[in-house]
Amino acid sequence: MFITPHTSVAIWISTRVGDPLLAFVFGVVSHFILDIIPHGDDNIADHKKEKKEKLIYLMRIAFVDVFLACLLLYFFISSGSPVDYWVLFGAVLGAWLPDFAWITIEMLKLHTLYWYVFYHGKLHNFFNWQYSPVYGVPFQIFFTLLMLRFSL
Repeated sequence: MFITPHTSVAIWISTRVGDPLLAFVFGVVSHFILDIIPHGDDNIADHKKEKKEKLIYLMRIAFVDVFLACLLLYFFISSGSPVDYWVLFGAVLGAWLPDFAWITIEMLKLHTLYWYVFYHGKLHNFFNWQYSPVYGVPFQIFFTLLMLRFSL
């Protein structure tokens, strides 16, 4: 799942929890729960044939995704919603950490931590059901907007 839906859940968590550490834990747990849901972005770069071309394409998508997630945070904070910033930071850090850990392990080839990559991949394929990004991206947009609706 993209970072943006994880961020929307982290925002929701920050409106329900008062402790930054608990928000962090809920952020991590929510990340894995969301990753269990089939979300249609697993094969998003399959149309690219060369490895370098695929990597550049995925990096562009990741940049846009993180930018949109930061934009969500900016608009939530500037909306005047009463939220403790440390709680929000804890929830967002927890929601983002599993993907950033996975990316770091893959990029740095940290072989001793590949058990985590294996586990994370198992969660993504928990239901063994994949569908096209044509359906997955709108699903994630809808989910993000729904979570924001419950957060405000």
